Amino acid sequence: MKKIPEPTRRRLIQVFQFLSGWKKSRITSADISAFLGCKDSLVRRDFSFAGCAPGVSNGYDVESLKNVLASVCGVCPADGNARKKCCIVGLGRLGAALLDDSFFEESGFSVEAGFDSSVNRLEIMRSTFELYPASRIETVVPQRKIEYALLCCAEKEVPLMTERLVRAGVRGIVNYTRAVLNVPASVRVENCSPVTALMNVQG
Repeated sequence: MKKIPEPTRRRLIQVFQFLSGWKKSRITSADISAFLGCKDSLVRRDFSFAGCAPGVSNGYDVESLKNVLASVCGVCPADGNARKKCCIVGLGRLGAALLDDSFFEESGFSVEAGFDSSVNRLEIMRSTFELYPASRIETVVPQRKIEYALLCCAEKEVPLMTERLVRAGVRGIVNYTRAVLNVPASVRVENCSPVTALMNVQG
Protein backbone atom coordinates (compact mmCIF):
# COMPACT_ATOMS: atom_id res chain seq x y z
CA MET A 1 0.00 0.00 0.00
CA LYS A 2 1.19 3.52 -0.77
CA LYS A 3 2.30 5.73 2.11
CA ILE A 4 -0.69 7.89 2.97
CA PRO A 5 0.08 11.65 3.11
CA GLU A 6 -1.02 13.38 6.31
CA PRO A 7 -3.70 15.61 4.63
CA THR A 8 -5.17 12.51 2.97
CA ARG A 9 -5.18 10.61 6.25
CA ARG A 10 -7.04 13.45 7.97
CA ARG A 11 -9.68 13.48 5.22
CA LEU A 12 -10.06 9.70 5.40
CA ILE A 13 -10.69 9.91 9.15
CA GLN A 14 -13.33 12.61 8.51
CA VAL A 15 -14.97 10.39 5.90
CA PHE A 16 -14.98 7.43 8.30
CA GLN A 17 -16.75 9.54 10.93
CA PHE A 18 -19.18 10.89 8.33
CA LEU A 19 -20.08 7.37 7.21
CA SER A 20 -21.08 6.45 10.77
CA GLY A 21 -24.15 8.64 10.34
CA TRP A 22 -24.87 7.78 6.69
CA LYS A 23 -28.20 5.93 6.48
CA LYS A 24 -28.02 4.57 2.91
CA SER A 25 -26.19 1.41 1.84
CA ARG A 26 -24.22 3.21 -0.89
CA ILE A 27 -22.51 6.56 -1.22
CA THR A 28 -20.94 8.39 -4.17
CA SER A 29 -17.72 10.39 -4.35
CA ALA A 30 -19.90 13.42 -5.08
CA ASP A 31 -21.74 12.91 -1.76
CA ILE A 32 -18.42 12.75 0.06
CA SER A 33 -16.88 15.69 -1.80
CA ALA A 34 -19.89 17.84 -0.84
CA PHE A 35 -19.27 16.96 2.82
CA LEU A 36 -15.53 17.64 2.64
CA GLY A 37 -15.86 20.71 0.43
CA CYS A 38 -13.46 19.45 -2.19
CA LYS A 39 -13.52 17.97 -5.71
CA ASP A 40 -14.76 14.39 -6.09
CA SER A 41 -11.55 13.60 -8.00
CA LEU A 42 -9.63 14.30 -4.77
CA VAL A 43 -11.93 11.88 -2.91
CA ARG A 44 -11.21 9.16 -5.46
CA ARG A 45 -7.46 9.85 -5.20
CA ASP A 46 -7.63 9.61 -1.40
CA PHE A 47 -9.45 6.29 -1.68
CA SER A 48 -6.77 4.97 -4.04
CA PHE A 49 -4.14 5.70 -1.36
CA ALA A 50 -6.27 3.72 1.10
CA GLY A 51 -6.55 0.77 -1.27
CA CYS A 52 -10.31 1.10 -1.77
CA ALA A 53 -11.77 -0.66 -4.78
CA PRO A 54 -12.95 1.85 -7.41
CA GLY A 55 -16.58 2.85 -7.05
CA VAL A 56 -19.17 1.83 -9.63
CA SER A 57 -21.80 4.02 -11.25
CA ASN A 58 -23.97 4.03 -8.14
CA GLY A 59 -21.11 4.67 -5.75
CA TYR A 60 -19.38 2.72 -3.00
CA ASP A 61 -20.78 0.08 -0.65
CA VAL A 62 -20.79 1.91 2.69
CA GLU A 63 -19.98 -1.07 4.95
CA SER A 64 -17.08 -2.17 2.76
CA LEU A 65 -15.77 1.38 2.62
CA LYS A 66 -16.00 1.75 6.41
CA ASN A 67 -14.09 -1.49 6.93
CA VAL A 68 -11.25 -0.39 4.65
CA LEU A 69 -11.01 3.05 6.24
CA ALA A 70 -11.14 1.60 9.75
CA SER A 71 -8.22 -0.67 8.96
CA VAL A 72 -6.15 2.01 7.22
CA CYS A 73 -6.70 4.76 9.78
CA GLY A 74 -6.73 2.56 12.89
CA VAL A 75 -9.96 4.32 13.88
CA CYS A 76 -11.91 1.28 14.99
CA PRO A 77 -10.11 -2.07 14.94
CA ALA A 78 -12.33 -5.03 14.13
CA ASP A 79 -10.75 -6.97 17.01
CA GLY A 80 -12.08 -5.44 20.23
CA ASN A 81 -8.93 -6.59 22.06
CA ALA A 82 -6.85 -4.40 19.72
CA ARG A 83 -8.22 -1.13 21.10
CA LYS A 84 -5.42 1.37 21.56
CA LYS A 85 -4.82 2.46 25.13
CA CYS A 86 -4.67 6.08 26.21
CA CYS A 87 -4.67 8.14 29.40
CA ILE A 88 -5.88 11.57 30.52
CA VAL A 89 -3.34 13.87 32.18
CA GLY A 90 -4.96 16.69 34.12
CA LEU A 91 -8.42 16.16 35.60
CA GLY A 92 -9.69 19.72 35.90
CA ARG A 93 -12.96 20.65 34.19
CA LEU A 94 -11.86 19.62 30.70
CA GLY A 95 -10.08 16.45 31.75
CA ALA A 96 -12.96 15.47 34.03
CA ALA A 97 -15.41 15.84 31.15
CA LEU A 98 -13.40 13.26 29.21
CA LEU A 99 -13.96 10.70 31.97
CA ASP A 100 -17.30 10.01 30.27
CA ASP A 101 -16.75 6.71 28.41
CA SER A 102 -19.27 7.68 25.72
CA PHE A 103 -16.63 9.93 24.10
CA PHE A 104 -14.66 6.85 23.11
CA GLU A 105 -17.40 4.42 22.07
CA GLU A 106 -16.58 2.72 18.75
CA SER A 107 -13.46 4.85 18.45
CA GLY A 108 -10.86 2.11 18.63
CA PHE A 109 -9.41 3.73 21.77
CA SER A 110 -9.91 2.97 25.45
CA VAL A 111 -8.95 5.17 28.38
CA GLU A 112 -6.93 3.09 30.83
CA ALA A 113 -5.91 5.69 33.42
CA GLY A 114 -6.23 9.28 34.56
CA PHE A 115 -3.54 11.38 36.24
CA ASP A 116 -3.64 14.62 38.22
CA SER A 117 -1.19 16.50 40.42
CA SER A 118 -3.89 17.11 43.07
CA VAL A 119 -4.38 14.10 45.36
CA ASN A 120 -7.40 15.84 46.91
CA ARG A 121 -9.07 16.02 43.50
CA LEU A 122 -8.42 12.34 42.88
CA GLU A 123 -10.06 11.39 46.16
CA ILE A 124 -13.43 12.90 45.20
CA MET A 125 -13.55 11.89 41.54
CA ARG A 126 -15.24 8.76 40.22
CA SER A 127 -14.33 6.91 37.06
CA THR A 128 -14.66 3.50 35.40
CA PHE A 129 -10.84 3.34 35.21
CA GLU A 130 -8.06 3.93 37.74
CA LEU A 131 -6.99 7.46 38.69
CA TYR A 132 -3.44 8.12 39.87
CA PRO A 133 -1.22 10.94 41.13
CA ALA A 134 0.75 12.47 38.25
CA SER A 135 3.99 11.34 39.90
CA ARG A 136 3.11 7.77 38.85
CA ILE A 137 2.93 8.43 35.10
CA GLU A 138 6.35 6.91 34.42
CA THR A 139 5.38 3.73 36.28
CA VAL A 140 1.75 3.21 35.26
CA VAL A 141 1.98 4.09 31.55
CA PRO A 142 4.46 1.34 30.64
CA GLN A 143 2.85 -1.16 33.03
CA ARG A 144 -0.57 -0.66 31.41
CA LYS A 145 0.93 -0.47 27.89
CA ILE A 146 -0.58 2.97 27.31
CA GLU A 147 0.49 4.50 23.99
CA TYR A 148 -1.34 7.84 23.83
CA ALA A 149 -2.14 10.70 26.19
CA LEU A 150 -4.73 13.47 26.30
CA LEU A 151 -2.97 16.44 27.91
CA CYS A 152 -5.45 18.67 29.78
CA CYS A 153 -3.36 20.01 32.67
CA ALA A 154 -2.67 23.63 33.67
CA GLU A 155 -0.16 25.28 31.34
CA LYS A 156 2.41 25.72 34.12
CA GLU A 157 2.45 21.93 34.50
CA VAL A 158 2.86 21.18 30.78
CA PRO A 159 6.69 20.91 30.64
CA LEU A 160 6.87 18.45 33.56
CA MET A 161 3.89 16.35 32.42
CA THR A 162 5.21 16.23 28.85
CA GLU A 163 8.62 15.14 30.10
CA ARG A 164 7.04 12.38 32.19
CA LEU A 165 4.95 11.13 29.27
CA VAL A 166 7.97 11.05 26.96
CA ARG A 167 10.02 9.14 29.54
CA ALA A 168 7.10 6.74 29.97
CA GLY A 169 7.25 5.93 26.25
CA VAL A 170 4.01 7.32 24.80
CA ARG A 171 3.77 7.44 21.00
CA GLY A 172 1.44 10.43 20.73
CA ILE A 173 -0.03 13.32 22.72
CA VAL A 174 -3.27 15.20 22.08
CA ASN A 175 -2.51 18.64 23.50
CA TYR A 176 -5.58 20.52 24.76
CA THR A 177 -3.43 23.32 26.22
CA ARG A 178 -2.10 26.42 24.45
CA ALA A 179 1.47 25.49 25.33
CA VAL A 180 3.91 24.37 22.63
CA LEU A 181 5.22 20.90 23.45
CA ASN A 182 8.90 20.06 23.22
CA VAL A 183 9.02 16.36 22.32
CA PRO A 184 11.29 14.03 20.33
CA ALA A 185 10.47 13.41 16.67
CA SER A 186 9.27 9.91 17.61
CA VAL A 187 6.31 11.38 19.58
CA ARG A 188 3.47 12.78 17.49
CA VAL A 189 1.53 15.80 18.78
CA GLU A 190 -1.97 16.93 17.80
CA ASN A 191 -2.76 20.42 19.12
CA CYS A 192 -6.44 20.83 20.01
CA SER A 193 -6.58 23.96 22.16
CA PRO A 194 -10.04 25.55 21.75
CA VAL A 195 -8.48 29.02 21.81
CA THR A 196 -5.95 28.12 19.11
CA ALA A 197 -8.70 26.50 17.05
CA LEU A 198 -10.79 29.68 17.29
CA MET A 199 -7.83 31.77 16.18
CA ASN A 200 -7.37 29.46 13.18
CA VAL A 201 -11.03 29.32 12.22
CA GLN A 202 -11.51 33.10 12.22
CA GLY A 203 -9.11 33.50 9.32
